[in-house]
Order: sequence, then structure tokens, then C-alpha cells
Amino acid sequence: MKLRGSIQRLLLSMILSLAASTALAQYYSGDHTFDGEHKNEASASLTSGKNILIGPCIGNTVHYKHFFNNHWSVDGGVNMQYSKELYGVKAKGEYHIQVKSFHIFASGEFLYNRYVKYKTNEIDGNISVRFERGYWDITLGESLINYTIGESGYTEPATLTFGAHATLRPRTNYWNVGLLFRNYDDFYYENWNINWGLDFYYKFNPTWKLFGEFNIRPAGSMSQLASKYETTGKVGVIYRW
Repeated sequence: MKLRGSIQRLLLSMILSLAASTALAQYYSGDHTFDGEHKNEASASLTSGKNILIGPCIGNTVHYKHFFNNHWSVDGGVNMQYSKELYGVKAKGEYHIQVKSFHIFASGEFLYNRYVKYKTNEIDGNISVRFERGYWDITLGESLINYTIGESGYTEPATLTFGAHATLRPRTNYWNVGLLFRNYDDFYYENWNINWGLDFYYKFNPTWKLFGEFNIRPAGSMSQLASKYETTGKVGVIYRW
């Protein structure tokens, strides 16, 4: 009986992993990192890409971030992946301090994704710390990820969150280009499947900002499923006040 139960749990885990892996990567609009100012932000972006299982895909996201002061902020977002029939919402709180030339951000986040095609719910909780300087930032954290299909469920109790980002110009500059890798995005957290990307932004003025990103998730990245392979491109605008 113990063997049968173990086999059933393994099969459920594989099914849930496959359902999740067929979802198009959620598209990162950035951590809205410190650039010399603390302003409220609203952003919208459009993303298109290709997944090895689904083919061409399209979707968009919207975000809002509110600063209470130089230390505390909250933000939320909505993700809509139409060809994937995937919809998500998120809420995040963050605390910021500055130690000499370092900016340190401690955050907690709640994320819910609904995979309509597979009738699967995903609930994530994450805590992370991000360290920033003028040309780079590093993120480390932990996530708890739960999938449910009907009355069955599967939980990953401890998933390492990590990411690094380096820019060509200081982040206070009106334009920038950067390189990044990470195992998380705006609307998902994973274990060892890594996104590699190139991002950019251009500030037209203190109010409007253009941003974009190109991502690749190589097949078999860090021994993960080949079905993770995909490429995506994104462009969006941020309104600040």
C-alpha cells in the first residue's frame, strides 16, 4: 500500500509539472528598482513569443506600485495570457533601506495563477531580499508553491529564488541596457529553470518611460524539462507621478 501511495503521488507530481510547464513564461516588467526617485507607477505591457508545445502565444500584463514613503511600498498586478488560457494576480509588499551605496529591499509576495485549460490552480508565497548598486542587483529568497487539480494537490515547500542583473549605464541614467538571469518572473517562481535575457528602458521625461525585454529559456536548462523551451519579447510603458 505504501508503494502504491508513493507511485500515485509521483504520477500526480508529474501531471502537475507538465501542466505548469506548458504555460507560457510570465513576462517580467522588472522590480521597478530604485533609480534615484520614489514615485508611484502604473505600467502596461504586451508580450508575444513561441513555446515549444503551444506555438505562438500572446498576452499582456498591468502593474501598479504605490510608495507610502522612502521605505515602504506595495504593488499589485494582473497577467492575461490569452492563447494559454492562463490568468494571474499578485500582491507584494516591500521595505527599502540604504546602507552607504547599497540599496536593500526586503519583500513578501502572494501570487495566484489559474490554468483554465488544465483546471489547475497555483498559489505561491515568496520572501526575498534584493541588493542593488548603481550597475547591478542580486536577488535571493525562498518560495512555497502549491498546485491543485480538483481535490488533489502538490506542494513544493522550499524553492530557492535567485537572480542577477547588470546594466551598461547607472540606473539613474535616462536610458539603459542590461543582461539578466533568474528563475522567477513577474507571475511565477520555479526551482532551477533559468531565464536568460536582455532588457532596456528609455525615459522620455520624468513621467513616461518605455521598457522592454527579450527572454530565452533553453531546453533542458539546469536539467529541467525540455518543454520549458521558449522565447519571448515584450514592450511596455510606465507612467510615473
